[in-house]
Amino acid sequence: MFPSQTIQLSIKGQPVKIHLVSTGAVSVKTKFREATKTGFLAMIDFILDKKFTEWMPIWVLIIEHPEGVFVIDTGENADVNKPGYFKSSGIFASWFDTTQFKFKVDRREEIGPQLDQLNIPIKKIKAVVLTHLHLDHIDGLKYFPSTPIIVNKKEWERPFGDLPRLYPSWFQPTLVDPEEQYDVFDHVHYLTAAKDLLLIETPGHTYHHCSVLLKADECSIFFAADICYTQYQVSEEKYSGTNASHKMAKDTYNRVKQFAKNNKLIFIPSHDAGASARLKELHPL
Repeated sequence: MFPSQTIQLSIKGQPVKIHLVSTGAVSVKTKFREATKTGFLAMIDFILDKKFTEWMPIWVLIIEHPEGVFVIDTGENADVNKPGYFKSSGIFASWFDTTQFKFKVDRREEIGPQLDQLNIPIKKIKAVVLTHLHLDHIDGLKYFPSTPIIVNKKEWERPFGDLPRLYPSWFQPTLVDPEEQYDVFDHVHYLTAAKDLLLIETPGHTYHHCSVLLKADECSIFFAADICYTQYQVSEEKYSGTNASHKMAKDTYNRVKQFAKNNKLIFIPSHDAGASARLKELHPL
């Protein structure tokens, strides 16, 4: 439904290949994607909403970096539409996740088969980096039992809206503490020795949600995860109905826009259908 996109850039003259692949599609309540209220009122508003959005991608970013291959988030899996998939998470979670979202995922769209198609063996992946712990970002973990998996320590300690019963039994991530500063961002962890791949705390969607920034020679690629659903929302100050903190989300928007003023920034939210074309054209925020 959403074709993959591959581009090649350089980092200090060395080639870096970037793949954007969608592990299926998701549809949410219209007021879940873009709220007219904040906080608890926003939640009531989208629960009562009868309309769903169009199908949206579930992007995963794969970076073939000089220091190794990094997979950013793991996307969804085809089991999500099986009856009882959410049963282990309790009555409320089962009701919520089957009434507020719709998924369309083919087994061939899962991250494992897509890595095979790109001729990237899982054993050669240096690390999987999770932006946060929501199911459509972690449901492909089953393919990575022996791969280092990196999670923000504070996100792990204070998740928001996660379903731990869906985690693989072996899941024990490597926890990192983003405590360095980079430009306008106060909480950063460097993922590479060259300090050109960064895990950046961008709270709002969850209390310690993260994004990933790749600093290439031509531009910076900013995998924004669920900061927002579309680039339009940042430029027009429109917010999701499911943020853990509206105040944090607003601050994150401001920091991203401030960074984009001084850097050519390609902005890729996890569910933005326009992100693939912007990546191909290197069209900045």
